[in-house]
Parts: sequence; structure tokens; C-alpha cells
Amino acid sequence: MAISAIMQMQFVYILVASLILLTVSNILSVFSRRHKIAFFGTIAFLFISLTATALLYASNASFYFFSIFHTNAFSEFFFMFFAIAIIMVETLSYKYSHELPAFSLLLSLVTFGVFLVTFAYSLIAILVGLETVALASTFMIIMNGKRFVEPAVKLFILSAISIAIFTFALALLLPYDPQLTLSLPGTSQAGSYLLGLSLILFAGALSLDAAAFPFNLWVPDVYEGSPSNVTALLASVNKKVSFIAILEVFIIIFAAYRSSFGTPLFSLVFFFLSIFTMFFGNLVALVQKNLKRLFAYSSISQAGYIFIGIAVASTAGIQASIFYIVSHMFMIIGAFAIVLWLESKSIRNIDECTGLASKNSFAAISLTILMLSMAGIPPLVGFIGKFLLFSSAVYANDAVLAFIGIINSFISIYYYAKVINQMYTRRQGKKMQMDKNIAIVVIVCLIFVIAVGIYPQILISAASSAASALGAV
Repeated sequence: MAISAIMQMQFVYILVASLILLTVSNILSVFSRRHKIAFFGTIAFLFISLTATALLYASNASFYFFSIFHTNAFSEFFFMFFAIAIIMVETLSYKYSHELPAFSLLLSLVTFGVFLVTFAYSLIAILVGLETVALASTFMIIMNGKRFVEPAVKLFILSAISIAIFTFALALLLPYDPQLTLSLPGTSQAGSYLLGLSLILFAGALSLDAAAFPFNLWVPDVYEGSPSNVTALLASVNKKVSFIAILEVFIIIFAAYRSSFGTPLFSLVFFFLSIFTMFFGNLVALVQKNLKRLFAYSSISQAGYIFIGIAVASTAGIQASIFYIVSHMFMIIGAFAIVLWLESKSIRNIDECTGLASKNSFAAISLTILMLSMAGIPPLVGFIGKFLLFSSAVYANDAVLAFIGIINSFISIYYYAKVINQMYTRRQGKKMQMDKNIAIVVIVCLIFVIAVGIYPQILISAASSAASALGAV
């Protein structure tokens, strides 16, 4: 699409204006306490943001704005999918959030934080964006009552630790930025032990947010203790934003910082993070009885798979990680949407899912498809994502990592099969009707999981363009 630079800039202004108006409209809805105004206003402005970003993506826009932001195929690609995910979270929350205007206001702050990270051309933008997302999510949890104080405090403390380590790592890079702007390319110089130390600190700080081993012990408690609509946000948006930050920081800044073997030093760090994270998440998930804790540990193991592509540090590996980040976003939102509905029916444990297929066949079939996709069963999108990740490892002469990933995929089949077995165990019971809002979100996720699994080329091409744009920075 041939669009002038002036028109591209106008799309950026529309995007930024829609985010500002999103926040303003939700502030007004808080005072008026009108749920419908908050809901439809949030959906409308998010669609405007999504449309403006899609037009930027279609025009192949690539330029800088407001000094610390950069629009390219990578940032536009991810913000579009984050906007869709946030729309689905708002849809889930319509009937399940007692203070929807306040929730929508906090969700608009999360959206703004996502914007800062995805379009970041500076480490400062990444820092502020991650902190905005974390703080808004903490208040989302605690606003639901006193019994949610514990998970909120845990999330707040871990976020504070993460941001403190990130800030220290950022300070170590100051000598390597001649203009003291901390722009991403401006700090990409190698040759000092301080740079190596900052690499380790960045890995630790961002691994806390991404729930990598051994920084993931907070995840099950926070996921289980939070309202399920907030848990869906934490697993799909918050966690995935941290992966965007990881890609931006390590691929751009530390690609030139290499070990004695000639490979990027961060590749070795994520090699071990990937292995330990996969095994920890899958092995501990085997003994879980609570559905939310099971999906929490499953989400941890999925982070390990994403780290495979980052550890490979090749174009194919980054492309595969990008593909799987988006794919898991839809899988986990769909799963937690069903968990939210089950919780409303006082079903929280795996044993309580007995006979679900006879009570609501749509919920049972949908959850089965989503879990099979997470396990990597064809022809679903999870299989395509894992195939790309394992293939990138093999092509990079890292077959050990691919083999370990395949072993972990087989391990995960057991605990997913345990849930599926319970759902299809025969037990007559009263039929349960699923809410329309939840059903819509689940259907959208199923369409993505099945359609992209059958015809993945469109998403693969988009992920390839995003990976190339990231490398070009």
C-alpha cells in the first residue's frame, strides 16, 4: 500500500489520541459509574487503535516519533495482537468485574504500557511501560476485595524487584551511550565486563516478568489467587509484553556481545533458562489438582519453549518465538475464559470437571482443543509453533535443545489428558449454560487455533517480517 509519510504520521497521531481518549473516557465512566459506557467506550477506542496500527502495518511504515519511539513491522505486528487480546479481556470482564469502570480505566493504563514497550526505541520507554503494566495489574487484583490482597502484594513486590534490577542494569549501560539517550541501537557496543554484568541483570529482571525458572515461584499463587479475568490478562498480555522486552533488549543490544565460541553470550543464558523452565513447568504441573495452578505451570513451561528460539539467536529462531508468543496468547485466553466460567459454577479442581461434556459439550470440546494445541498436537497452531521452534534449533546445530523440547511436549500430554479424561467421564448432571461474552471469546480463540494451525503461512510470513524488522534496528 503506497501511503505518504505524512499520512503514516497521521495514523500514529490517531493511535496515540485514541489511547489518550480511552483513558479519559474511562476516567469519566468511573465518576458516572456506568458499566456500559466503560465497556463500549473501551471496545470502541481499542478498535480505533487496532485500525490505526493495521493501517501503519499495511503501509510498511518505519520511522521515529516523539524521540523515543519507533514504528516498524515488529512493533505494529505485536500491538495489533495485544489490542485484540485486551479487547477479549474486556469482553470477559463485562459480567465478571464488579467495578467495570475502574477495571476499564486500569486496562487502559495496561494498554498504554503495552504501547510504550512495543513501540520502544529507548530503554526508558521499556522501563516505564513494564512498570505501568505491572502497577495497573496489581490494582486490578486488589480492587476486588480483601481476600485478593495476598496475590496483589506478591505481584507488586516481584514487579518492584524486577524493575529495580532492570534499573541497575540500565545504569551500567550509560557509559556505552555517547549521547546518554539510552536508545536501543545506541548502546549496542561490546567489550566490557560491565556490559556482561548488565546482560545478566537484564536476563534476571525480565525473567521475573516472563516467569522463567527459577524466578517463577510467584506465578501459581498469583494466578490462582487473582480473579480469573485478571489472570487471563496476566497470562496473555503481561507475560507476553515481557517477551517483547526480552527480544528488544537482547537481540538489539547484546547481539554483538559474544562468547569465546563466537555465539551471542545471551544465547547460552537462554539455553539453560529454556531447559530448566520447560522441565520445571511440566513436571510440577503433573501433580496439580487446581485448574488455575495447572494452567499456571503449563504457562511456565510454554515460556521455556519460547526461549528456544531466543537461545538459537537466528532469524528462524526469532521468527518461531514471535509466532509462538502470538499463538499461546490465544490459547491461554481461551483456556482462562473457560476457567472463569467454570469458577462461576463453583468448579475449580480437575476432579470437579467430571462429566463436563454432558453438562456443556461446547466448553468440554473447546477446552480439549485448546489443551491439545498447547501440547503440540496437529493440526492445531501449537503444533506449528513447536515445529518451527524445534526446527530452528536443529538448523542451528542445537539438536539437544530440540530433543529436550520434544520430551517436554510428551510430558505435558499426561496432565492435559488427565483433565480431558475427567471431562468425558460419564456422569449425568444439570445442563450448564455458558455466558455469551465468554462464548464469543472462546470462539475467537478456537477459530485462530484451528485456522492458523491448518493454514499457518499468513502468520509465519507476518512473524518473519517482524523478525526482520527487529534485526534491522
